[in-house]
Amino acid sequence: MAVTVVVVSGPIGAGKTTLAQGLARRFGALHLRSRDLLREHGGEGSRRSRQDRSLTLDHETGGRWLADGVLAALRVHGLDASGRTQRLITVDAASSEAQLDGLRGSPGLRVVHVHLEAPEPEQALRDAERRSRDTQEDAEPHGFEAAWAHPAEQHPRTPHEGAGPATVEVARRPEERPCAVDQDSEPHRFEAAWAHPAERAVHALALLAELVVDTARTPPDAVLVRVASRLGLYGRPGERLVDLIVPGSHDGVDTRPLTSQLARHYAVLFRRGGPGPSREEMEDAFARGHHVLVESAEPSACACIQAAGIAPGRVRRVVLACRSEGRAFDWVGLREAASLNAPTDLALTLAGELAATNWAARRFDQLTDAARHHLEELERVAGAPVSFLAPFPEARHLIERRPW
Repeated sequence: MAVTVVVVSGPIGAGKTTLAQGLARRFGALHLRSRDLLREHGGEGSRRSRQDRSLTLDHETGGRWLADGVLAALRVHGLDASGRTQRLITVDAASSEAQLDGLRGSPGLRVVHVHLEAPEPEQALRDAERRSRDTQEDAEPHGFEAAWAHPAEQHPRTPHEGAGPATVEVARRPEERPCAVDQDSEPHRFEAAWAHPAERAVHALALLAELVVDTARTPPDAVLVRVASRLGLYGRPGERLVDLIVPGSHDGVDTRPLTSQLARHYAVLFRRGGPGPSREEMEDAFARGHHVLVESAEPSACACIQAAGIAPGRVRRVVLACRSEGRAFDWVGLREAASLNAPTDLALTLAGELAATNWAARRFDQLTDAARHHLEELERVAGAPVSFLAPFPEARHLIERRPW
């Protein structure tokens, strides 16, 4: 299976990193930054120096340097949290057509190009906000600075200390240590970077993209939804992947044995009324085609899926669990439950006289004639087959009429 590579392009401040971080957080994508790949080729320093280095590498390698970096990162970091091969990578970001061609020409990669647009004033504002956040983070005490300022570190000096000049450079206070000048802090840095030929060429990439989004009119969460939908990360809406176990209106119906028996067929299992998966976890399960089993606490399938936030179109099977003692069976209650839930299958527990005469049955053909006739009438009233049978109330394993 090919690895999907989402290549993001766009001008400064268009929201490229925000989108890449959203795909990594929400869908587990491997987030690769082109500035990190540039650093391996000597692209250090200011934004302008990185832009210059990017143009030079494009000329020297025909744009292949970005694709080579992505393939190398995939070999090193290509496993997800579960140890499987990473299937989604985000490249933040491409700045030339040559880089895109290099990625598209790489075997085993399915490249989807997303271009983000924003007007220049919006770009400048976002760039200033990002730099302000970075400055605040850098201003907070970290590591050595925090430890140096701790009261335990400020020990009293002996009479011999302080008599001469300090000879250990590392003992200086952090603010006294010489630091390099940040080249990105030069005046008008945004205007200079925005006017660079590499940045001006980025706007033409919109014509090559599969999806173009104006981030000035689209909030970040909406950008993520549009891109994820374009990638098919939400799965097919009409795919029926949910099965329900609904208790009937009869007293003493225990659905736990059936749930335990069927659990091995499902990737997601939860009971209404107890802790369950979040909406995002359910969406992820549907996107992967995983089947979900829901054990309802109330005798209504509609109420159960509504409370669970599951669309009716996702439901594949509804198993109605009921209990029968034979002659004392509530036929009206069964009909009402069938009308309310439209079951596809019945799970029947025998009790009373029926249990006393069929407790040793291990197959449907071992039931007594009276029990088989009773099951046939149940199926006619409910309009669904008896697919599971517990021959007595304490049975831990139900007889299955057909493979599930």
